[in-house]
Amino acid sequence: MSNEKKISLIQFGKTFFPIQLIVGHIKYNLLAIFYWSLLFLIVSDNFGSSFGVPYLFLSPEYLGSVNEIAFFLVGFSIGGFTMGFNTYSYIKLGPHYPFLLVVRKPFLKFSVNNSLLPLIFILFYIYKIASFQSNEELNTPIQTFIYILSFIGGIGLFMLFSLLYFFPKKQSSISALHSKNDQDYSTEIPSIINEKSYIYIGKNLRFFKSRSVKHLDEDLRERIFNSNKINTSLFEVITIATFISIGLFREYSIFEIPASMSIILLFTVILMLFSAMLSWFRRWTYPILFIAILAMDYFSVNTNMFTYKSYAYGLNYEEKNNKEYSLKTIKENDTVSEPKTRKNYINILNEWKKQTGQDKPKLIITNSSGGGSRSALWTFTVLQKADEQLKGKLSRHIQLMTGASGGMVGAAYFRELMLRSLKGEIKNMHSGIFRDKISKDLLNKLAFALSTNDLFFRYADVEIDGNIYAKDRGYAFEEQLHKNTDNFLNHNLGYYSYYERKGEIPIIVFTPTIVNDGRRMLISSQSLQFLTSNQTNPKSLTPSYENIDFQYFFRDNDPNNVRFSSVIRSQATFPFVLPMLTLPTNPGVQLMDAGLRDNYGGKMMIEFLYDLQDWIDENTSGVIILQIRDTKKLLYNETYQKVSMLDKITLPFGNMYKNFTNTQDFNQEELLKVGTTNLKFPVEFIEFNLRENKRDRISLSWHLTKNEKQKIERAFKSSRNQASLKKLSKLLNK
Repeated sequence: MSNEKKISLIQFGKTFFPIQLIVGHIKYNLLAIFYWSLLFLIVSDNFGSSFGVPYLFLSPEYLGSVNEIAFFLVGFSIGGFTMGFNTYSYIKLGPHYPFLLVVRKPFLKFSVNNSLLPLIFILFYIYKIASFQSNEELNTPIQTFIYILSFIGGIGLFMLFSLLYFFPKKQSSISALHSKNDQDYSTEIPSIINEKSYIYIGKNLRFFKSRSVKHLDEDLRERIFNSNKINTSLFEVITIATFISIGLFREYSIFEIPASMSIILLFTVILMLFSAMLSWFRRWTYPILFIAILAMDYFSVNTNMFTYKSYAYGLNYEEKNNKEYSLKTIKENDTVSEPKTRKNYINILNEWKKQTGQDKPKLIITNSSGGGSRSALWTFTVLQKADEQLKGKLSRHIQLMTGASGGMVGAAYFRELMLRSLKGEIKNMHSGIFRDKISKDLLNKLAFALSTNDLFFRYADVEIDGNIYAKDRGYAFEEQLHKNTDNFLNHNLGYYSYYERKGEIPIIVFTPTIVNDGRRMLISSQSLQFLTSNQTNPKSLTPSYENIDFQYFFRDNDPNNVRFSSVIRSQATFPFVLPMLTLPTNPGVQLMDAGLRDNYGGKMMIEFLYDLQDWIDENTSGVIILQIRDTKKLLYNETYQKVSMLDKITLPFGNMYKNFTNTQDFNQEELLKVGTTNLKFPVEFIEFNLRENKRDRISLSWHLTKNEKQKIERAFKSSRNQASLKKLSKLLNK
């Protein structure tokens, strides 16, 4: 008997429709399986962990806080993705199961039986939400339970909408062709197995036997299936159009939906677009897509179509002012005499020295590493708290700020507070409220702009100082940064020039990477041509013209009128998250994250020290290089694994990414060792490290959880960082 029962269960699995649908997906529907697998990997914290992607799903934010509405919206988007999955699967798999043509409401029956995979995911998602909210967000069980109820409510609401659309009480003429009543064969399962029929879940969640369709001719089968296909296709088109239309209202805060919802909606739209194409073009879908991609690529090079540009807002893009970007113009830019810009900078140094009130002050240069919001908050926290404990001595002695990406966001905000404090516009620049502001979410609005606007139609424009620019996720990022910081950084680049020349605030230099050729653009409100010149190179060395002075090269494009937030963004464009910023040249120069070349600003700093060493030696008691790092060079608990067979294939390529920061550290250490050895003045290095242990985890993202913010707050109090603070205090009090 036991053996008979075992065989019966195996046969049941072979004929149970929900299980056979899973098999069908694996055979014919790998695209949908791919998206579900991706969602499983994200929620299980196995995909995008370094960039904080799982946090967006497990602790979503809406209007600046984690709340019930955020979970409801994410649940609503999961419901939408599930229905998108069902419509796409019905078109792909429906013809393989013709018995659906003779049941009432075939799409409903299909959706119910196709719910095994979504149901497993939703239950797993709920488990991960409960765990994360308890361990990471430190919420009470009651609050977590409310979040989960909101999440389930969002799913339920979308399912209700779907029921009203797909399954009205009134039956169409085609539906009348279907059987009026499903027959309950749940008591006859053994005989059904012998006939090799499907067992599906039908009315009232009971088991039913699939009926034969041999009595229907081929033409009638086709008409019935096509009627259902049209219905699902209309649903897809309506959903896509509604989703894209939402982008028209993205300026209203109510539409700043959670970033995870934007990601899920993007998956849904791609799935539905592909489903609609399959519905209408069938086997021609893949050739049409391939030809369309090739055509778009061709037109993007040879016409103005599909040439999406992300603009530096405020910069003049009139064609008549645009220079040719070539080695010839780069050389011409370099050969212009630079003594005037050096003299200007020395005047700035003299004014800075007066502001310190010392005959031979210490000159401090900050190097801030990239790393999204964690680096922005960490850099700001170190500068603010150290300055507070040193009673303002730190801010008075900082003369130059360099670095990359998020670290420079924090440095720029700290400098802005210095200026506002000097002008009497704020009472206490060391208040914790400013740490709260710089750590606010920057990702939700950015992700929404990406999914609803950038990938489809860039239909919104903005006018700034008489120039018209297209809005994109770069603009959304800048606007959110201004909103988070009460518009404190909402100036043009030239606004800071006067205060820098008076020595009241440090010079800040951004060094984004030029994607076209790997050079660097030096962006400051002051001309830095003396740092880009190759005139001081050994005569036997062929110059590479690595650095380009933004102020001089774009002198005809109103360089000081560019928005400061656009400059910040230009060196924080992590691949795919933010768009590469295009400058007005022919062909267009593309700027990307400064961390691609120099994650700490060490290269630019060495050139600065080398070129101005005579003044520094004569007027200061030495230089302090303050490295504010998001990750310690040598982490505790660092481990290494054996190289597997697959590793041997992927490592030659993966090594470049995996060891990217290590390689930069090795190069920087060698550069600083060689570059500072022969200087005429003493150079001291002081490090402040955020992550000291390999097991520490704070995501590289423009979004931070409550627990991550607390980790950053605590990191400043670590024994090593407090020792660095004491060393800094001792050097400044000599």
